Amino acid sequence: MNKSITRIAQMGEWVFEVKMVKALKVKKHGEPYSAIANLTANGDQMYIDSHLAVNDEELSKEDFMTIYKFCQSMGMKNISYDRVKNGFKTCKQVEILENCHVKPNIRLVK
Repeated sequence: MNKSITRIAQMGEWVFEVKMVKALKVKKHGEPYSAIANLTANGDQMYIDSHLAVNDEELSKEDFMTIYKFCQSMGMKNISYDRVKNGFKTCKQVEILENCHVKPNIRLVK
């Protein structure tokens, strides 16, 4: 996916900003899905609020990379999520490298 997704749109006197996303893992919209994730945007950071899958499967690396690419296309700089493993909760934060390191516009003067 090379196309960027617009987070902000204006219609008339209203401005619409995407703040929440429901992501479904399914080959075709309308069919039964095998996983669901809720994402919340806050500035340039996306937080994965929840992930629920059939058979309690964890979010795979491939699934995370799909979410990563979606967040990248929206111009996000970070993705964060909480993870519970062996009864301990940890917070993970992943930097979206393509959106964080902008080349500076520097002119050299002779």
